Amino acid sequence: MQFVLSLLSLLLWLYIVPILAGILFNFILPRDKRTVGITFILGFLVSMAVFEIVSIGAMTMVTFSAFTYCRRIYIAVMLLLDVLGVLRCVQLFKRGDNRFQCLFPGEVHASARDFMNPRADTAMFRPDYPVSSLVMWGLFFAVIVFQMVMSVVMASFDGDDAYYVVQSLQAQQVDVMNTINPYLGISTSLDIRHALAVITMWIAFIARVSGIHATIVNHVVMPIFLIPLVYLVYVEIGRILFRKRQALIPMFMLIISFLMMFGNVSIYTPATFFLMRTWQGKAMVANLVFPMIFWIFLWMMENAAALRERLKSPASLFTRREEWCGFVMLALVNMFSGMCSSMGVIFGSGLIALLTLVLLFISRNLRVLAGTFLCIIPNIIYLGVYFSIFSS
Repeated sequence: MQFVLSLLSLLLWLYIVPILAGILFNFILPRDKRTVGITFILGFLVSMAVFEIVSIGAMTMVTFSAFTYCRRIYIAVMLLLDVLGVLRCVQLFKRGDNRFQCLFPGEVHASARDFMNPRADTAMFRPDYPVSSLVMWGLFFAVIVFQMVMSVVMASFDGDDAYYVVQSLQAQQVDVMNTINPYLGISTSLDIRHALAVITMWIAFIARVSGIHATIVNHVVMPIFLIPLVYLVYVEIGRILFRKRQALIPMFMLIISFLMMFGNVSIYTPATFFLMRTWQGKAMVANLVFPMIFWIFLWMMENAAALRERLKSPASLFTRREEWCGFVMLALVNMFSGMCSSMGVIFGSGLIALLTLVLLFISRNLRVLAGTFLCIIPNIIYLGVYFSIFSS
C-alpha cells in the first residue's frame, strides 16, 4: 500500500502538477507551439521558479523548521495554480469542439484544406511519420529505457553523495535547510557556496511528499524523470532544425542518445554527468539548462527570420506572441539555472549574451537587447541575494 501511495505522489508532483501549471500559462505560447511537450516544459519551469522563490525566502528568513514552511507554502501555491489550470481546462472544453485540440492545438495534423490553402504553413502541423521513422522512434525509445535502467541498476556513487545527498536527507528528516554541515553533522551558518542552489531542497521535497528516502530519490527517481525530460528538449530542438523534414527527427534523436551513451571519454564530460550524476545540479545545468537556452534562441531566430521574409523589413520581436514569449521562457530557464548551480547563472548569462548577438544580426532590431536584459533580471537578483548573504 505504501508503495502505491508513493508512486501516486511521484506521479502527482513530477507530472500532473507541472502539466496543469503549464496548461494555466500556455496561453503565452503561439498556437503551433502549444503542444503537450512544450506545455509540460513550461509548467516544469514555472514550478521550479515558484520553488526557488519560496525555498530561498524560507531559508533566509526562517530560523527554525524552515523546510516545513517551504514545503507548506510551495504546496499551497502549486495547488492554487493547478486548480486554476483545471478551471482553464473546463473553460476550453466548453468553448472548443475537439477537447484535445482546444487544449493542445499544436498537436493537430494538417488537413486536405490546409494543403490546398496557399497561406497555410503545413510544416507547422504535427507530421505523419513514415514507417521507417516509426521504426527509428521505436529504437530511440528502447535506447532511452536502456539508459534509465542502467542509470538505476549501475548507479555510480562518488564523493558528492556525502554532501549533496546528505543535504536533501537532512531537510527531509531534520527539517533544516543548509544549516547542518553534511560532513560533521554539526550546526553551521548558511553555506553561501551551495545554499542558493536549492535543487537539493526540491529533491528533499519530492522525498518528503512521497515518503521515499532522499538517497533513493536521488539515484532512482531523478534519472527516471530527468533523462526523458532532457531528450524532450532535444526533440523540440530537432523540430526546429528539421522543420521541413520532420521524418529525420528520430534519426537525430538516435544520434544524440548514442553520443550521450558513449560520451564517457572523461569524467568531466556532460554525457558522463548526464548518465552517472543525473541528480546533481551541475549535471542539470550542462544537460538541461544549456540545451533549453539553445532551443529558445533557435525558436526566436526562426521566428525573426520568417517574419523578416514575410514583411521584407527588420523584424520586431515584440509584435507577435511567438517572439516575446521566448523571452518569458528564457527568464524561467534563468531561474531554473540558478536553482541548479550558482555557476549556471554566470555561464548561462554568458551563453545568452553570445546568442543574443546572433539573434540581433538576424532580426536587425535593437529591441532584442531590451528583451535579453529583461530575461536576465532573475540572474541579477540572484547575484544580489548571493553577495548580500556573503557580505553579511
